[in-house]
Amino acid sequence: MTAVQRFFRKYFLSTMGILLLFLVVNVVLGCVIVITAANNSEDSRLPIRKLAGMVTATDGKITATQEFSDTLAKNNAWAMLLNDSGTVIWDERMPDDLPRSYTVTQIAQFSRWYLQDYPVYVWEHPAGLFVIGYPKDSIVKYAYSTSAEAVVAEIVGPAILFAANILLMLILFWRNTHKVEKAVKPILTGIGTMAQGKLVVLPKRGELAEINTELNRAGEQLQKKDLARSEWINGISHDIRTPLSIILGYAGEIEDDNTLPSETQTQAGMIRRQAEKLRRLVADLNLASKLEYSMQPATKTLISPVELARQVMSDFINNGLKKRFALELRADAAAEKIIIEGDNALLVRMLENLIQNSVSHNPDGCNISITVGADENTCMIKVEDTGSGVSEPLLKKLNQAEISPSTQNEKGEAAHGMGLKLVKQITKVHQGKIIFSNAYPHGLTVIIGLPIHNRI
Repeated sequence: MTAVQRFFRKYFLSTMGILLLFLVVNVVLGCVIVITAANNSEDSRLPIRKLAGMVTATDGKITATQEFSDTLAKNNAWAMLLNDSGTVIWDERMPDDLPRSYTVTQIAQFSRWYLQDYPVYVWEHPAGLFVIGYPKDSIVKYAYSTSAEAVVAEIVGPAILFAANILLMLILFWRNTHKVEKAVKPILTGIGTMAQGKLVVLPKRGELAEINTELNRAGEQLQKKDLARSEWINGISHDIRTPLSIILGYAGEIEDDNTLPSETQTQAGMIRRQAEKLRRLVADLNLASKLEYSMQPATKTLISPVELARQVMSDFINNGLKKRFALELRADAAAEKIIIEGDNALLVRMLENLIQNSVSHNPDGCNISITVGADENTCMIKVEDTGSGVSEPLLKKLNQAEISPSTQNEKGEAAHGMGLKLVKQITKVHQGKIIFSNAYPHGLTVIIGLPIHNRI
């Protein structure tokens, strides 16, 4: 699954979650509203069964409690009691316009609905039929009856309608998401292409045509800037070679001319060493630029890391390494059998830069050791010195994803810059990892992990 597909899958799932949350919240709010309304609303009907119990008939005399009278007055209601023949044998607060005798038909008519527009409720009483009435237009009573099949249809119908609406919403949402994906996918792909340093060419049509056009323009500008910087570095590297060669040649001749004063020879030696340092810096800058813009194709072969370390250390010793620096290679029999796949020239430059870094930043001398070992499927190359080490802030910068060529120490001087940036780039080209740490009791340790190709 690509990053674009993951993005829209996450977008779709999050929207589904929002829709589900919307439905749940609405259901919960509906229930809360219904429950709250039920708890806060007053029942339009008095508790007729309880009220009927407050009216008693003893020895033919009917009496009601004070609570009964207060309740009727509070609700502006009235009450009456009918005997079996339909005659009113007792009443309280009964309107004057109502008759005091009713037929069976009249009783059947008002028992469920209204008595001359007065809404009434009835209850069976030991003395007859107990009736509670309310003022006109105070209560609305409706009759509703239907078949069992109709009830099922009334329940199933809304459920089907609700499900159809949800399905329609999902279909419309998926359609819109698909349209958005179709429009945004080229943009996300283009951004990924730009991140790789490649030219972006997006179609200038569709709903997001303006964004595509701007992205194409941004890609062209970045390409021009990268090309200009790369050409500038290559031009500087090329143009500086001839002057440096002349400086190095004449400085070397003056340094080796014994007929000249020793002070002049010493100064010529200093000029030669600084020129060599400048040439190395320019070479590192050129190589770092090529690696950054993938202009340096890696020619990978099978390499023994132990033999690689021996070669680099021998070159340093043969090129006149000062006696105050001691090189040591640590590798056991198992390390001799490790084989890695990589670009020999780049890996040589990686180790050279690490050793040169220890030499350059420890002018009083130090011991430098290279240890080759293995950790499961990873070849571990450790370069360690007994020099002054680095501060914690600088160590943190060295372990960052990117190293600025202008990394400085506490005094504001350039420290561990381009050379270590190149080391990290070469490690990245070989799918490796690198860690910087301070050695105990002092010094700098650099551990590089490279994939093992096989073991002999």
